[in-house]
Amino acid sequence: MLINKRLTTAILGVATSGVLIVGTAGAAHAASVSFARTGVSVSASWDWSANSLTDIDYTVKDTDCDGNDVYARMRVYTKLVPDGTDTSKRYNSNGCDKTVKHLDLRFDATNHITGIRVYACVDDAGSDSCSRSDFYDNPKVP
Repeated sequence: MLINKRLTTAILGVATSGVLIVGTAGAAHAASVSFARTGVSVSASWDWSANSLTDIDYTVKDTDCDGNDVYARMRVYTKLVPDGTDTSKRYNSNGCDKTVKHLDLRFDATNHITGIRVYACVDDAGSDSCSRSDFYDNPKVP
C-alpha cells in the first residue's frame, strides 16, 4: 500500500509540474579484435560506455614452445590521459599450445575513454616483446 501511495504522489508531482524526464541507457556497442605475433595469439572483446569498458573477455594462446609466459592487456586512452593507461596483464602460463580465457572483466576511467589498443605480449627476458592492435575509437564519446 505504501508503494501505491508513493507512486501516486510521484505521478501527481509530474502532472503538476508538466515535466517528465525519461532516461534510457544507450545500447551497448560491442567490439572485438584478434591478432598474433610470434609466440602468442590474442582475441579480445568488450562493450563500450563513455567512462568504462565492460564485459571484457580475453583469449590468450601460447603459440611457441619456448617456456615464456604470454599475456594480453589494453592501453586505454582518455581525454585527460591521451598517452593512455595500461590495464592489468592477463597471463597464460600454461605453456605450449595452451589457451587461457579471462572473462567478464571491466575497466573504469575517471573521464571519457576516447579509444583503446589491445596488446599481445611474450614475457621474455628484459623488456617484453609486444605487438599492438589498431586504435579503436569509442563510439560513445564524440
